[in-house]
Amino acid sequence: MAVGALCVFTPAIAEQNVVDLLMKVQTASQKVNYTGTFVYHHDGDLETMRVIHKADDGMVKERIFSLNGALREIIRDEERVWCYLPEQKMGVHEYRQTTEKNFPSILPQDMERLFNHYIVKLGDPGRIANRITQRISIQPKDDFRYGYELWADAATGLLLRADLLDQDKSVIEQYAFVEIAINTQINEQDLQPITPRNDLVWFGPKDPATGKESDVAGWKVTQMPSGFILSRDIKRISPMREQPMEHRVYSDGLASVSVFIEQLRDSSRKKAIKGLSQMGAVHAFGTMIDDYQITVMGEVPEATVSLIGASVELE
Repeated sequence: MAVGALCVFTPAIAEQNVVDLLMKVQTASQKVNYTGTFVYHHDGDLETMRVIHKADDGMVKERIFSLNGALREIIRDEERVWCYLPEQKMGVHEYRQTTEKNFPSILPQDMERLFNHYIVKLGDPGRIANRITQRISIQPKDDFRYGYELWADAATGLLLRADLLDQDKSVIEQYAFVEIAINTQINEQDLQPITPRNDLVWFGPKDPATGKESDVAGWKVTQMPSGFILSRDIKRISPMREQPMEHRVYSDGLASVSVFIEQLRDSSRKKAIKGLSQMGAVHAFGTMIDDYQITVMGEVPEATVSLIGASVELE
């Protein structure tokens, strides 16, 4: 009788263990101070980044900067994300709620949505950056999204490694800490950028004072993979052409896809993006409708951007 009961309840216990760990991972970056160095492997390149992360009563401030190649800095404060590109004399800012999730904070808030579209299992323990970790496998239930292999710090839940997998379960993108110090003291000065903000030309949402959503009408997406819903619709200024565009973000809670809608001037039509393209894990699909450029892109399979891009139309 006891053996039978064990057999009946083991799957439920295992699922609850997965949920408990995912919740721990989800909240770790909101509670834990850390400094560390991680590598980002993509498209045959290896980038090394330094991160300084301060969590104070749920408010997170963060500074990430490159240690090789061109200098880049990302500053996250309570309201915005600032990307500094000093060699290009420019910067891009976003409101925090409009940005996609970034390593190590990549899990969604809504766990039910995650289980609706992914199969989540625990793997074997491991060791990353000299810390004991628990492996988590997240595999999609269809071909419209990628899978993940994650390694969470056993003590805090902080993600120490994340692999993005294609349909053949090959790694197409990887983040991994090589060194990390957790629960460290962080000074405000450590979170300040090297480059003064006033030295750069800034691009971002069209209405930075209020951050209001766009009320642009007339466009609709008629086909969307199951689970993807509109999470944000904003106006911004295109850094390349310095003119307004609409930016819609659709997400299943884990994966996200951006749809950009921009009216082109005559001089810009020769540079219109058409068809499929790929850079590492990012697929893009471009098309023209009248004099509007429609661009769909995201860290999703080719089929996803093709389906969405081909379904955009004027109402």
